[in-house]
Amino acid sequence: MGQLDRNLDNSQSVNQQMSLDEAFQFAVHLHQANQLESAEKIYQQLLALSPNDADLLHFFGMLRNQLGFAEEGVEYIKKALQVAPNYIDAENSLGNIYLQIGQPELAEQCFRRTIELNPRFASAYANLGIALKELGRAIEAEDFLLQAIRYEPDVAHHYQNLGNVYRNLGRYDDAVALYEKAIQMHPADAMAYQRLTRTFYLMGKLDCCVEVLKQWLDLDPDNPTALHLLAAYTRDKTPTRASDDYVRETFDRFAASFDNILKTLDYQAPALVHGALLRVGPVAESCVLLDAGCGTGLCGALVRPLVKRLVGVDLSAKMLAKAEIRNVYDALHEAELTAYFLQTSASFDVITCVDTFCYFGDLFEAVTASVSALKPGGWFIFTVEKLEQDGTERDFHLNVQGRYAHAEAYVRRTLQNAGYHIHTIDTAVLRNEFIEQVYGLVITAQLPA
Repeated sequence: MGQLDRNLDNSQSVNQQMSLDEAFQFAVHLHQANQLESAEKIYQQLLALSPNDADLLHFFGMLRNQLGFAEEGVEYIKKALQVAPNYIDAENSLGNIYLQIGQPELAEQCFRRTIELNPRFASAYANLGIALKELGRAIEAEDFLLQAIRYEPDVAHHYQNLGNVYRNLGRYDDAVALYEKAIQMHPADAMAYQRLTRTFYLMGKLDCCVEVLKQWLDLDPDNPTALHLLAAYTRDKTPTRASDDYVRETFDRFAASFDNILKTLDYQAPALVHGALLRVGPVAESCVLLDAGCGTGLCGALVRPLVKRLVGVDLSAKMLAKAEIRNVYDALHEAELTAYFLQTSASFDVITCVDTFCYFGDLFEAVTASVSALKPGGWFIFTVEKLEQDGTERDFHLNVQGRYAHAEAYVRRTLQNAGYHIHTIDTAVLRNEFIEQVYGLVITAQLPA
């Protein structure tokens, strides 16, 4: 066995001779401790020495996926399976990545192969059930999730996953029972509370929604998601905007699967903003554009050919990591949107803001701050969800999904008070939600030259 003489961990100053096996185990320890950069360095050194080690290829593939390079992770795990075709854990990991990147048909193949290799691998039954649910085959999914529960009756997320299937089938009472069981088994599981709340909403039991959220807050009084959703369901003390903690927590949690989730919703907002920018006709040779609330970079990828310099800002570090992978931004900043506007005096020719103001109720502060970030004559192009007036003449409304909708009259008034000239306000479908179309406003406004 060879030796590795390296300072392997920046944080611990390990300087000693290690066998390759010892170095690998140390890298796995760092990996499991979420010290990904340190683990990556050791894996890379080991791969240079042992490029055909199946375990090393598998773990390095999982790490690259965790760092946001899912396709690269797939390739490394495929190499591990070429070296060791019956490598059960690698087959299961490959299926999980396929699920994450929205390819459940490939995930299904991996999980079926895993079960062939180990007919008692409970996680593979559960994962296959999830893949089948994503493929619209809920009845088949139920059978495999029940099998996962038979093999691992003490694992809470198996019950939650089966609850998701029953909710999709409209078996709401069965779904409720399983979510409640999952919470009883794992009281700190935030997604179980959210799914139980949503199911009660679909059943029309708003009082039960509130009780679930209060139960969640009894356990975790400062939880930003529970606080925000309780305000949405009760209409009591509605905040003027979602808290930074809520936004950050929400998007960090969904960063890995965000793009694929939006594909299922027929998400049109980035394309609508791109179309509005095309109509404005920025001078590509000189245009500097800020993608405010850039997320994973869906809009940035569209507008990149139209600008000289592209900057993104977002609250979620995990969303920014996904945006960086697109390699379309000249700079990315982790910051709250309004504060960032105020820090960048007359820096941009265009600001785009796609589906970010749905987490703001009162738009005045953010819209006013945007003026300081734009050059004279600069353009502000953004979307909001449209609030249909019901005779109450509300400026904005917080819905039970945790997002705000805005009245067109309020948006106009806010822009004009900030000094903008309104170019266009168009109504369009932003996405589908369940079986409903979500309408929004696509706004193009300009500062005086």
